[in-house]
Amino acid sequence: SSEISSENYSLEKKRFEPEKMEGEAVTGGKMPFFSKPNPKIKNIQSVRVSTEQLDKLMNLAGELVITRSRINQLTLDFKSKELEETLSELRKLTGEMQEEVIEARMVPLDHILNIFPRMVRDLAKSENKKLYFIIRGKEIKLDRTVLDEIGDPLVHLLRNAVDHGIESPEQRLELGKKEIGTIMLTASRQENYVIIKIEDDGQGIDTVQLRKAAEEQGIISREEAEQLPDREAMQLIFTHGFSTASRVTDVSGRGVGMDVVKNRIENLGGSIKIESKPGKGTRFELKLPLTIALYQAMLVEIGDERYAIPFTNIIKNIEVRKEAVRHINGEEVTMESGKVLPLLRLRNLFGLPLEDREKLVVVVAEKAGQIMGIVVDRLLGKQEVIIKTFKSKLLEETKGFAGATIMGDGNVVLILDINTLV
Repeated sequence: SSEISSENYSLEKKRFEPEKMEGEAVTGGKMPFFSKPNPKIKNIQSVRVSTEQLDKLMNLAGELVITRSRINQLTLDFKSKELEETLSELRKLTGEMQEEVIEARMVPLDHILNIFPRMVRDLAKSENKKLYFIIRGKEIKLDRTVLDEIGDPLVHLLRNAVDHGIESPEQRLELGKKEIGTIMLTASRQENYVIIKIEDDGQGIDTVQLRKAAEEQGIISREEAEQLPDREAMQLIFTHGFSTASRVTDVSGRGVGMDVVKNRIENLGGSIKIESKPGKGTRFELKLPLTIALYQAMLVEIGDERYAIPFTNIIKNIEVRKEAVRHINGEEVTMESGKVLPLLRLRNLFGLPLEDREKLVVVVAEKAGQIMGIVVDRLLGKQEVIIKTFKSKLLEETKGFAGATIMGDGNVVLILDINTLV
């Protein structure tokens, strides 16, 4: 029954007669039940959306961009002002939708950085070290997937800075330094990338010790150790199983190694660089894409095939006259900005016959802190690509490729992974 009892509401039934309620409401008469104005109901400003739904939205947005490109390709032969205006509007709308979906996936770095001050403080205390820990740029946002993946690498880099970087107060005073060391983590936005730097004013990296340890562990020969430049010697710390520590500590002796840190960053389409000066300190610089769903890439042509090179690795494009190519230890090099630039011909790598050209088209790229020149047949221009990872185990294990993308004409283009190319 819909009858309302006076026992529950302390009201008489006669007050709820329809004609009286309606009449009093319309004429502004007093209504006993609603003796006070209705409270204002607040509009819902936010809702919870599962990460699975966000992932699906991102995939759908990506497919829409691919479809947009295909429509654009199919209509190139049609000369219609109305069609061009419609396509222009479609490009604008899909672009805006894509940006909104990407923004919805963004999470501030503070989401993971807020645990670091206490962690660093506890580590310093356990090692009897004194230090300041400074964080800047914690408001910078990253794609949730990227953020989930960089937590462990950042923890490992900070642990190393406390354990191997910062000296004890006594050592610092003997070296003429302030007894309190400094570790700084800074984040900044550069176009479609986030740069995270972790630097300390500690003892730096001893490249002589690096060479010696690498030789003892059978990673390089004595001859290679003697010829290895300091910049390349520093890259040894990213070698699997490599360590210079004479003891395993609770601080940096467990968890992921530096090789895992490097692989994790590169798998995200990012890169990691290291700079160090003995007695002055060390700086690690991580370059990460805002999102791993989209890549800004340079399309290049090798033979009859097109490939994409992520802009994460690209520094610039140059032309090199063939007489400027030299050979050092059997490898092709050229001089660029007063420095030796090793050359990698993709035709050689892919087993294609070389062409005799007066000028070489070279993409200058960075790989693990080293600069190299990638020789291609032709540059096709900048392109925004939607990366599709390989689902085949065989393709997953194939080095040199990060995935593939579908172009507007429906053809599949492989995305080169510069970090594992050679």
